[in-house]
Amino acid sequence: MEPYFLSGGKVFVNKMAYFFHEPKIKDVVVLKKPRDKKYILKVIDKIHEGRYFVVGFNRDNSTDSREFGWVGRSDILGKVIQKVN
Repeated sequence: MEPYFLSGGKVFVNKMAYFFHEPKIKDVVVLKKPRDKKYILKVIDKIHEGRYFVVGFNRDNSTDSREFGWVGRSDILGKVIQKVN
């Protein structure tokens, strides 16, 4: 079984998805955090101040909220809508 997302792989991202709606739990998002790198992560928790806890798909070796903490809405670039093979 191949990993869900490969390093260097491509995805379609809806950058307009969160203009009128907040990200939801289980949404897969593209995040710009830290050092201006982009990450594909899943939202697993939200607090009412508009902060999100996101995790990677390789739980044993991911840079995610367990490392850099809760992220704000402004750090989320868009919602992943399709993986490109």
